[in-house]
Formats: sequence, structure tokens, C-alpha cells
Amino acid sequence: FAMETEILQDWLINLAKKNTLFINQAHSKQGLFKQINAVETIMYAAEKLKIALEAKYLAIELFDRFLYNHIQDLRDHVLKLPKKKQMKEWQKIQEGVSNQVLLRIVSCCQIASKLTSHYKVVSINRAKRFLRDCGYRYASESLLQSELRVLKTLKFQVTEPTPIVYIETMLEILGCNNTEADVKTYYYVATKLLDLLYLKYHAFYKILSEVTCSSSIQSTEHKKKFQKVKADQLLLGASIIGGAVFMVQHDKADEMIEELSRITRISQNDIIDFTSVLIQLVEEE
Repeated sequence: FAMETEILQDWLINLAKKNTLFINQAHSKQGLFKQINAVETIMYAAEKLKIALEAKYLAIELFDRFLYNHIQDLRDHVLKLPKKKQMKEWQKIQEGVSNQVLLRIVSCCQIASKLTSHYKVVSINRAKRFLRDCGYRYASESLLQSELRVLKTLKFQVTEPTPIVYIETMLEILGCNNTEADVKTYYYVATKLLDLLYLKYHAFYKILSEVTCSSSIQSTEHKKKFQKVKADQLLLGASIIGGAVFMVQHDKADEMIEELSRITRISQNDIIDFTSVLIQLVEEE
């Protein structure tokens, strides 16, 4: 057990380093395209395409990053045109982007499936069948081109850890440290909470921003700091576990949050702030 815990701790340290890099790259538009309609569609596609759980969350992250960068690229293209042509071209582009949303979602699912599983990869034929069932007919070449467009737009940087990886690692450590912890049930509830958080992404972070801001008027400094909070996957993962424990074994929540704080070096208050907002969202459902 001691050896296993040590390996898991080393893996968590590695994840924490990646998390720090991700936080340092945070920007104000991060998560802009995690709109409920897009997230619901990705979750529906993930279910129908039978991709792994981790792939579902990675597809959401890839889609958000892709659409932001894609629109930036298209905007730069439009701004290079003569001013008279810009408005008409932008309207045409908006229509094209809107019509291709489902195709891009499927491409993100395909890429995510290849990165997270060797046996649940979404084949071209399965992707075509799904799109056909949704009323869209695409040639195999179009699907390949779309996948390549997503990869190129993201500069092939598609291997970032998702919150579920942090959650799984921390739960493994909790299970090793406390054999009485009901890790399997915590995990099941944690995945449901993570689904809810993605579906209520903007509502969650709006409430959290209000909770963590001491003034009714949010300063520029607070907004900059909060960008980093939104990008903190380790804090998010710890808080989701805290929420899962609270829902499964209310009397164990304080003990587990204290343990999560110890293994992640995140303050208990920060985990509690996140967890409280998460539980508030659950109660509103």
C-alpha cells in the first residue's frame, strides 16, 4: 500500500504541475463556449458514439478551445478584407460556423476517443451513421478534413488532463489512506456532479465569483484572479469529491475535505467555497 500511495502521490504532483501551467495560460474567454446547448449535445453524442467517460469530458474541453480559436482565426481573416466587405463576409462565416457545429462536436469526440481509449475509438463509419441519424450527410473525406481542422486550430495541443483524471487520482489516494472510505460510491456521485457542473458551467462560476468577491462591484484585479480560479482543475476535482462525500456520507465531509486539503495543499476554505456552490446547484435542480 505504501508503494502504491507513493506512486499515486508522484502522479498527483505531475498533474499539479500541468495544472499550474494551465492556470498560467488562463484568459477571460476561457469556457465561453461551454454553453448548455453545446454541452448537452456533446454529452448526447458521447452516449450515442459510446466513447469512454474521460473522452466525453475531453471532447467538451476540446470543443470549447477549438471554437474560441477558430472564431479568432476567422475574425482575423475578416479584418484583413476591405471594410465594405467585412460585415457581409462575417455574416456568411457565422452561418457556416453554426451549420458545422455538430460536425465539429463529432470531430472532438473522435479525437478524444483516440486519446483516451484503444478499443472505443470512434470510426469514420460510426461518426457518419450518427450524423446521418441527426439529419446530416457527410462524406468520409469531410469528416477527415474536419478532424484535421480541429487539430490544426488547436496546434495539435490536445492531451490536457480533464477534471475526471484529477478526481480519479485523488480518490485512489483517499482509498489507500482510508480503507473505510466508500470510494466507488464517491466516484459514481462525483461523475454526476461533474456532469451537472459542465451543464451549469456559467451559473456555477457566476455564483462562485459573487461568493469569493468581498465587494458588490467586481474589480479588474478580482476578475483577473478569478480567471485563474476557473482554470484550476485540481481545485475543481477536490471540490467535486468534497461534494460527493457530503452527499453520500454527510458526517464524513469535514474529515475528507481536510484530507483533500492535505494531499493537494489547497486550503480547506477554497475547497469548501467550491463545494458549497456545487451543493447549491444540486439543491436547485
